[in-house]
Amino acid sequence: MTTATSYTDPYQVRLDCRANKIKVFPSTLISGYLCVNIVMMHKDYAEDFQKFCEENPVPCPLLGVTKPGQIDFPEFGEDINLCTDLGSYDIIEHGETTGTREEVSDLFHDEMVTFLIGSSVSFDGLLKEKGMGPSFGPAVYVTDKDCTPVGRYSGKIAVTMRSFDPSLTEKVSEYTSHFPKCHGAPIGKNNWQEVGIASEDSHLTVDPLTVPDGHDKLYWACGITPSLVALEAKLPLMIVHTSGYAMVTSVKTESLYEN
Repeated sequence: MTTATSYTDPYQVRLDCRANKIKVFPSTLISGYLCVNIVMMHKDYAEDFQKFCEENPVPCPLLGVTKPGQIDFPEFGEDINLCTDLGSYDIIEHGETTGTREEVSDLFHDEMVTFLIGSSVSFDGLLKEKGMGPSFGPAVYVTDKDCTPVGRYSGKIAVTMRSFDPSLTEKVSEYTSHFPKCHGAPIGKNNWQEVGIASEDSHLTVDPLTVPDGHDKLYWACGITPSLVALEAKLPLMIVHTSGYAMVTSVKTESLYEN
């Protein structure tokens, strides 16, 4: 079992996820690479979901859609297998999470498509490398704010909170704003009520909040939003990444920097 940062090659991270050797969030094992969340569904339901992502680009920044039955994605790295390379998948059937699997090859079939959605963990390592790492986080919350609905797809927006020394806050906000494909700039600062969080204790994170006194709390749209939407859609089958288990691609995060 791998439990510490020990990789220099994102392909090796994917291979070890495929071999079920990794029991931590894959994105924590290597820095500087684009990480993506996934949503799989039957092709008959895909058109409206793509429109949904396009209508909600901040919580659901769509990076790509596969052809039916396609399990690779060469644009993001060699030998990618979308059914095995995340490490953990949630199975959602008729609006209920019915299980969590390390791989889903037996559930995926030739009429299913995969949506690849950007994740803010793509820039976590970069922030640390640039001396702008958070003092705490991320912690995940579900807000009471609604996505723009499309067809049968609707749901609440989730957010991630990270805290920072006040001397770093503006730098972090400005830097992350250049990565709209990874949720972009924070959508809030020290304003959990306006963001739509019911209580600061309502986070979904296992670890307790340990934000240092006086540090700013920044809120980004979060990649579990599509999972919340999947629960509401009540399709016969949807497969999503387990929260935190974004796939590490071979694309450098900084290549997505937009002026």
